[in-house]
Amino acid sequence: MIKKFYVKTTANLKDFIAASLNISKNQAKDIIDSRNVLVNNKRVWIASHTLKEGDVVEILQPQQPATKELKIIYEDEYIVAVNKPPTLLSDREKDSVEFILREKSKNPKIKAIHRLDKETSGILLLAKDYKVFERFKELWEDKIVFKLYLAISHNEANFNHLTVNLPVDDKPAVSHIKLVKKGNGFSYFQVRIETGRKHQIRKHLSSIRHPIVGDKIYGVKKLEHNLLKRVNRQMLHSYKLSFFHPYKNKKIDLVAEIPTDFKNVLNYLNL
Repeated sequence: MIKKFYVKTTANLKDFIAASLNISKNQAKDIIDSRNVLVNNKRVWIASHTLKEGDVVEILQPQQPATKELKIIYEDEYIVAVNKPPTLLSDREKDSVEFILREKSKNPKIKAIHRLDKETSGILLLAKDYKVFERFKELWEDKIVFKLYLAISHNEANFNHLTVNLPVDDKPAVSHIKLVKKGNGFSYFQVRIETGRKHQIRKHLSSIRHPIVGDKIYGVKKLEHNLLKRVNRQMLHSYKLSFFHPYKNKKIDLVAEIPTDFKNVLNYLNL
């Protein structure tokens, strides 16, 4: 659901939203901070932004409340892997995946081995105690974990395969991008990453003019496509994870089912 308002007199964005929705200014600022406000089809996140007569303000549908239901993909006495929904943080905070699993299993030692952005769905691996965490962390640091993501991006790619070798936060970062399908002004990619820098895939795809659909930070600033206004999170999914289990002495291959909202966007764009 998109709420649309027309500006009749000059006002700042926070005051306008508070008055239009009959909510407090603090609540209005929370909505603006969530980057779910468009002014004349452009995403605006400055509360003091000055609105002029004739401006059109749209408040986009926020993410649904976080679910505490977690689908377990794999579990043994050392680790547990879940298909993280795009509404939960990975760790540290209350109601994060880490927190939920600690409560559910009554094991306070459960710890996320890596992280996914809140709006990114897919495989998240957690250790059941600190010793296991440290051992698995070595796998990540040694770059011997296979990590494959799916992404829906703006603009049609003119390549089938592309490697982006571009530092992130002054650290080496490498992403291998494979085109799955393109059309209607969009591209569907598989992205294999050698490194796991913060926002790496989002930054790399944006750097080659293929920002991820729904990305509120590195994505397109102007949203005129009605579908894009209804996408309430970045279309990035951690699809496959493979590694050699140091305790079980065998290779583990994990796959996370593609979530419904991701499938809906693919279907709508005929990708």
